[in-house]
Amino acid sequence: MTGKSRAGLTLMELVFILAIIATLAAVFIPSYGDYTNRAQASEAISLMVDAKAPLAEYFADQKKWPESLGKLKLATQGKYTQSVVISKGAGGTGELELTATMKSEGVDRRVTGQSVQLGTKDGGLTWICRPGTMELKNLPSQCRPESK
Repeated sequence: MTGKSRAGLTLMELVFILAIIATLAAVFIPSYGDYTNRAQASEAISLMVDAKAPLAEYFADQKKWPESLGKLKLATQGKYTQSVVISKGAGGTGELELTATMKSEGVDRRVTGQSVQLGTKDGGLTWICRPGTMELKNLPSQCRPESK
């Protein structure tokens, strides 16, 4: 084989490369889906977290919770989040609970229309994130209870 150089790949080399690509796709595509639904759910949690300080300040000043988040001019919708509302304790002095509901279109099927909650029982000093109707596995890590 003098003067000739081999160009291209053999059939076995191509099959081997395709097998590697298929294996990588089989591993990473489901992981990407899990990442997508958690990232979308984190938008809802972020909107609620952004409301914590203004709500605590309102409670400290007024000695009660506002009737709605509209009084505080907070963002209550997002690209994936349908709404964030006060679902328990509006206008009261005790426990407060916020509920964020995901949109029903343009959202990963695992979180479509699902909800997540953020609540406080001590005037906004501490807050606890709960799944609402959303499956625990679809929540971002900041809203999952620590595994023990």
